[in-house]
Amino acid sequence: MRKLLLLLLTCACSTAHAGVPLTVKPTANLQYDWVRVDAGPQAQAEDGFRRARLGLRAQSEDRRWQVVIEHDFSDRTPDDAWLEWTPTDGRAVRMGQFKQPFSLEDAIADKQSAFMEASPVGALVIGRRIGLEYASWSQGGTLRVAVFGKRLDGSNASTGASLRGTWQLIDGDAGSAHIGFSMASEFPRDARASFGLNAGSVFSSVKTATTGSLTDVERIDRMAVEGVWIRGAWSMQVELAQVAVRRVGADVDGRAGNLQLTWSPTGDGRRDQRGIVTGPAASGHAGWELGLRWGSLDLDDGAVQGGRVQSWGLSATCYPRSHVRVIAQLSHYHARRAGIDSAPVTAGIRVQWTY
Repeated sequence: MRKLLLLLLTCACSTAHAGVPLTVKPTANLQYDWVRVDAGPQAQAEDGFRRARLGLRAQSEDRRWQVVIEHDFSDRTPDDAWLEWTPTDGRAVRMGQFKQPFSLEDAIADKQSAFMEASPVGALVIGRRIGLEYASWSQGGTLRVAVFGKRLDGSNASTGASLRGTWQLIDGDAGSAHIGFSMASEFPRDARASFGLNAGSVFSSVKTATTGSLTDVERIDRMAVEGVWIRGAWSMQVELAQVAVRRVGADVDGRAGNLQLTWSPTGDGRRDQRGIVTGPAASGHAGWELGLRWGSLDLDDGAVQGGRVQSWGLSATCYPRSHVRVIAQLSHYHARRAGIDSAPVTAGIRVQWTY
C-alpha cells in the first residue's frame, strides 16, 4: 500500500518539476447516519459515520494528468488512490486503486446515489481493486476495460479483468437515454467467495441473504445489463446482474435486479455524464428529490441456500447547500432463507457533506 501511494505522489511531484502547473485541492466525503432496523426480535438502533473520507486531488493545468488519493477513516482503509493520464479528448488511462468498470449501480458514487445504500445489485459488484484501466468516450457512448488484482489493504486477492460499455440512444434538450452491459472474470487466490445483503444499512447485522463462505472456487464470472432514461425532473434506471461461481464441485449462480425512479419537485433533474448518472445540482435554491426503488436478489442454487429477497425503498433528499445533502429513507424487505421468512423494515437519515 505504501509503495503505491509513494509512487502516485512521486508521479505528481515529477509532473510539477517538469514544468507542468498543478492545482491541488482537498477532497472530503463525510456521512453521518442514524439507522433503525425492525426485524422482530432483532430490532437495532445505530448511528455513526458511514463515511469519513478525506484526501486530495492534484490536477495539471491542461487537465491531462491528475492524481487522487483518499483514505476512509471510518473503515480505516484507503479508497481511491490513482493516477490518470488523458492523452487526447475522449481517451484516458488510469492506474492505482479505483472502482472496477462493472455495473451502473457501482459506478454511481455514493455522493450521487438517491438512497443511503446500494440496491441488491450492489451485492454482486467488484468494487475497488488495484488495477490498470483504459477508457474511451464520445457522443455515441463509452467503453472502459480494466485488469485488476487485490485491494490496497490486502483483501480480495485475485487476478481478473472487467469491462463496461454504454450506447447513447438519446442526448439532447429533450433528455437522455442509454443502454449498457458489463462483464468480468476473476480468479480468487484463496479459492473462496461470498455474497450477501444486509437490511438496508452496513450498520445492520441483519442479513437478508448470504451464501456464507464458498470454498473450492476456481473462477467468478459476472455479467450485467443496464438502461437509463432521464427527462427533465424525472429519471429511471434499471439493471439486471448475474454471478456464476465456478467451483471444483457444483457451481453456484446468483441473480439480482434493480428498478429505480426519481423525481425532483424543484425541477433539479439528474444528468448522464459519460455513462454515469449524477445527482441533481440545485443552484440558488434548496433542491429536493424523491426516489422509489424495487430490488431483488436470489442466492438459492442447489445445496447453497443463500436466500431470496425482494425489497422496496422510498427516499427523500434535500440539497440545502451545494456541498450538503440530507437523505431520509424507508426500506422494506421480504426475505426467505432456508425455509424461514423475515420482513425487516429499515428507516434511516443521513447528513452528508462533500467537497
